[in-house]
Amino acid sequence: MSVTLPPLDTVSFDAELPLQSRPLDALPARLDRETRLALRLLAAPTETRENSDPLLLRVEAKLDLALELGLLARHQGHPSQRASRVGLEALAWHAPTSITVGERLLLTLFPNVDSALALLLPVVVEYSQGDGEGGSVVKARLIAPFDDGSRESWERWVFRRHRLGLHSR
Repeated sequence: MSVTLPPLDTVSFDAELPLQSRPLDALPARLDRETRLALRLLAAPTETRENSDPLLLRVEAKLDLALELGLLARHQGHPSQRASRVGLEALAWHAPTSITVGERLLLTLFPNVDSALALLLPVVVEYSQGDGEGGSVVKARLIAPFDDGSRESWERWVFRRHRLGLHSR
């Protein structure tokens, strides 16, 4: 089924990402810490230099493996991939269930389909339209989950993915 996602009012990128939502009862205590650290990792420079030290690259690969094994123990599998649009202040996605405008949700977004690294994002639904099959096309605004440093990391990551999308066209 082809889904048309609503436009966002800032820079954004489109992707098929593992994403799930659940009602936001209260912000989990670990939300700030885990999401802040994950965003720092996502926003870190990705370019390698030609003269990179092979030993440092090997240490980095070992750290990546250790991180991934630890995350896999916590996140025992991904939710289904969903058509998603991620922007600086809002997200849009195709949900498998009916969602109501005004609902407060906690999104678990996996930025990479091959990784168990997850972002926990509190949102409030601004737009929801049924898809005719029991699901919804949803647009939701982020509920100020970021401190200044995390906001900068989020913006760097979204802009990086936006630029990658432009280059791949």
